[in-house]
Amino acid sequence: MENTNYQEKYESLLKEFEQYKKESVKWSVEDFTWYEHDTYTINEEQAQEALERMIQKHDASYGISWDTVDYYIGEYGTLKESQDEI
Repeated sequence: MENTNYQEKYESLLKEFEQYKKESVKWSVEDFTWYEHDTYTINEEQAQEALERMIQKHDASYGISWDTVDYYIGEYGTLKESQDEI
């Protein structure tokens, strides 16, 4: 009887976990490399560092927005060459 109770709890938790996976908000390296920044470019390695730092430093009271991604691209990306210099 006790094993049945554990099994039911396990299945209930598993179902709840699956729901969280469906409802979570996720940011990825691709969000950084895809984003078209006016002044900076960012490669996958830089984007990985930026993503990790952004997650470490985020304030849940404000969340993470495209403005946040834009900021971290500026911090971790490479300055684009100016068209005037070409």
